[in-house]
Amino acid sequence: MKTVIDAIVLVLNAFAIIALLAASFGIVNTLFMSVQERTREIGLMKAMGMGSGKIFGLFSLEAVFIGFLGSAIGAGIGMLAGTAISSVLSGAVLADLPGLTLIAFDPLSISVIILVVMGIAFLAGTLPAARAAKADPVESLRYE
Repeated sequence: MKTVIDAIVLVLNAFAIIALLAASFGIVNTLFMSVQERTREIGLMKAMGMGSGKIFGLFSLEAVFIGFLGSAIGAGIGMLAGTAISSVLSGAVLADLPGLTLIAFDPLSISVIILVVMGIAFLAGTLPAARAAKADPVESLRYE
């Protein structure tokens, strides 16, 4: 029984990794669109004296914040759904197996997952942030 559960956990972890990769592509797309839509603002910031490093930091911070919000909201919804499903199954379908814990949430592992997603979001946001930092202020202000 334990080997079957371990195999299921392994498959679910593989799906989680695929979901993280898909989320990182979503973050890259969101930030590229953010840079595209705020081209004039970037040009204005650079024309007013904001350095490339600060612009890079601004967009990187935005990426990390998107990663934090997404992972925190996702973890919260996952914990609520997992607790509800676990209580329903342990009370009805799997009532014959006393002491069985279907889903257990460790605060340390959830915190690590949130930090990993924030790291992935930072890495996914570096390309759009670098593009925003390299923008020419004159061309950016002229952009329509």
